[in-house]
Amino acid sequence: MTPHVALLANPAARAGRDLDRVLQRLQALGVAPDVLAAGSPAEAIAAAEKAVADGTERLVVVGGDGIVHLAAGALAGSSTALGIIAAGTGNDAARALGLLDGDLGTRVDRVLDEPTAIDMISGGDRPAVTNVIIGFPATVNERANRMRMGAARYTVATLLEIPRMRPQPYRLVLDGEARDLHAAVVVVANTAYFGAGMAICPDADPTDGLLDVCVVGDAGRVELLRSFRLVNSGRHVDHPKVSMFRAGEVTVEGAGPIRADGEPLGALPVTLRPDRGALLVAGASAHRAHRG
Repeated sequence: MTPHVALLANPAARAGRDLDRVLQRLQALGVAPDVLAAGSPAEAIAAAEKAVADGTERLVVVGGDGIVHLAAGALAGSSTALGIIAAGTGNDAARALGLLDGDLGTRVDRVLDEPTAIDMISGGDRPAVTNVIIGFPATVNERANRMRMGAARYTVATLLEIPRMRPQPYRLVLDGEARDLHAAVVVVANTAYFGAGMAICPDADPTDGLLDVCVVGDAGRVELLRSFRLVNSGRHVDHPKVSMFRAGEVTVEGAGPIRADGEPLGALPVTLRPDRGALLVAGASAHRAHRG
């Protein structure tokens, strides 16, 4: 039986150019989706919430991590499965869940596959799929989002923000155990990637009920830049200024903004927990991550 499918695209991203091809492929598969209009983040959230309320079986999003974040927050805890057709510049959620493989047609086919339940990160203003970033990467992400270029914008933004980087004091509480530290980077992760494919927490598993934490300590600008060059392969975890943790509850105290899935998520302090199996994702595999 053909599922009831709704389709939500990010009109501000490259997704708009792929939408016609996505619709043609779905129609060839016998699916006539409800196309949801959304010209702003607020409208995207409202459209996703209405899809859930209407009993939609699958909400398919076309775009990058931003539209995934907005839709997933609305679907969390519901029986509506999320289908992801990656068409953004970062695509870190799709990458971590094995949804970047194949051409556009293959990606469309996959949104009709059986869903997998994955965890989400709860505790911020909205739940997150991939990670919550604090410190230097949050300022990089904010700058990158203002740039009009492809995935290279994350590299350019990093180079532009390095001169302004200052490690900050934080208190990190992992399952009740407190650590006071100075850090340039704090990432609390549900999945492996951020910044368009950098493996910041390479062992993160969105089905294990735990959060992975990467802390880059009191590193200087040159040292930080060198460590970021190792992140693509995950080799930064062996750097002496990098500490990796895993916990069921993570509290970060300090000052500064936080971002989740590349979107604003308020400010510190924040207490984060994994929400077990909160999101159904069509065709997802936490063990088939795209390494390209």
